Amino acid sequence: MTTLGIDHPLVCVRDLAAMRATYQSLGFLMKPPGMHPWGTSTALVIFRNQLLELVSIKDESLLDGYAAGSFRFGRHVKAWLAEREGVCLSALNSMDAEADEAAVLARGGSCAGTVEFGRDVVRDDGTPDRTKTTLKIFPHAGLPRLSMFACQQHRRDLIEFPDWMDHPNGAHGFASATILAAPSDQGRVRDWLSVLHGADAVRDTDWGFEVATTNGQWRVVSRATAPALLGKLPDGLASDGAPSVISLDIRCHALSQLRPFVEAGEFVCQDVNGALVLTEVARLGGILLSFHEIPKV
Repeated sequence: MTTLGIDHPLVCVRDLAAMRATYQSLGFLMKPPGMHPWGTSTALVIFRNQLLELVSIKDESLLDGYAAGSFRFGRHVKAWLAEREGVCLSALNSMDAEADEAAVLARGGSCAGTVEFGRDVVRDDGTPDRTKTTLKIFPHAGLPRLSMFACQQHRRDLIEFPDWMDHPNGAHGFASATILAAPSDQGRVRDWLSVLHGADAVRDTDWGFEVATTNGQWRVVSRATAPALLGKLPDGLASDGAPSVISLDIRCHALSQLRPFVEAGEFVCQDVNGALVLTEVARLGGILLSFHEIPKV
């Protein structure tokens, strides 16, 4: 196995300000919007070693910057966002990006290139500092919405601020992320996730298969089996049929802490095997949110 875990599937949206307000209304604390150096804008929900990230297009003049071989982060987001909202790229939490790249290559994967970037910040005591991030880009031409990148945050202390991690709704990270893939595509998805995480991380289930990572699980379902985990899928979810992440499965302290926000915002939801699943795809950025009562360890 690599050290790679689920860090932050990028939820790509057309109106970042409106979507940020929606997620705030659900009881998430969100940092003020920022911008990547390759022209995408971003709004973050911060968890320990994970993020919920909303991404949009901010400055098209920068989209060709920070190339990794032929891969352009900004161009990838713009191209797939033009098709529909939702996840079109996912970050994998890495403790050692170089070692993880080597492990992926050894299992037959490829890396388009490396991106190094940072931004200047001012600490609470007024001291200037700078973040440092290394990305290793793992694109997949046949599964473009399941392209991934290893993300090593060298200065996580400049990202994880305790005041921004105590979310009023009790959320504290991802238990899993659910991928929708037709039966005819699941072999390719299995092979791809095995390249990233190791074949021994894959386990068959009644509804498809799951892949253990160092930071949560990938759950892979078809439209026929997804209701076992998420209830009836709404119309319009991943309508293009491309294998992609359709649900972020969020750990929370207690569903009773979350429900007042769901009720106040009149979010459509369904209870499924003890989880609370929010199903308004257009309102949530092209995805479902599935909340699971899992106390913080």
